[in-house]
Amino acid sequence: MITSFFPGRVRLRAPIFKETELVNKAKAILQSSSSVEKVENNPLTGSVLVEYDTEKVPMDKLIPMQDFFMKLAKKAQNYSGENKSEILSMLDELEALVKTW
Repeated sequence: MITSFFPGRVRLRAPIFKETELVNKAKAILQSSSSVEKVENNPLTGSVLVEYDTEKVPMDKLIPMQDFFMKLAKKAQNYSGENKSEILSMLDELEALVKTW
């Protein structure tokens, strides 16, 4: 799912990123944070690029979120539409986490 990562920039790729409703909700959550500088989605390739301020979101804030993102990644990789409500619920959880940045 993570195709490239270095502090301040992460690119994700999965079929779920072709699902407009889920991507729009995730983008809105991330863009609501002043720590996130840019979120770009390419629905044709199923990829998302997130650029963020490393001073506002240092690694010590991201590391505790690792388990959450691994769980979300697993759900995203197995996305079939049947687990859409479960993923939407996880995005609500993400919203609460982003507010702590």
